[in-house]
Amino acid sequence: MLRLLLDENVPSVLAKVLKEHGFEVVRAQEVGLQGADDETQLAWAMEHGYVLFTFDKGTMVLTVRKWIQAGQGHAGVIICEQMPREAIGVIVRRLLNVAKVHTNETLKNVTLHLGAVWD
Repeated sequence: MLRLLLDENVPSVLAKVLKEHGFEVVRAQEVGLQGADDETQLAWAMEHGYVLFTFDKGTMVLTVRKWIQAGQGHAGVIICEQMPREAIGVIVRRLLNVAKVHTNETLKNVTLHLGAVWD
């Protein structure tokens, strides 16, 4: 199952539910990344082998683009549209679908976008 680093804006309930479904999850707060910028989070995730999961579409897309242009790799990024708390099930379902076809290895240097349309 995927190893995910959840940024600090991801609700703890999502971490709990993902763990219940077999994901290996750490939250930014648990590894000293609270308040860290995008580059610091990407570097930590790469060093420790975690795909970064974030709701921060605004800055993360630009940061990843800069990293790729500079020839820097990353361990993978999943950017999710901000959804209400009631959408936790939707996010989990989508991540389970991602995990059916991807591993942490196949997500290296890949940025996936999970849209806001409920399914």
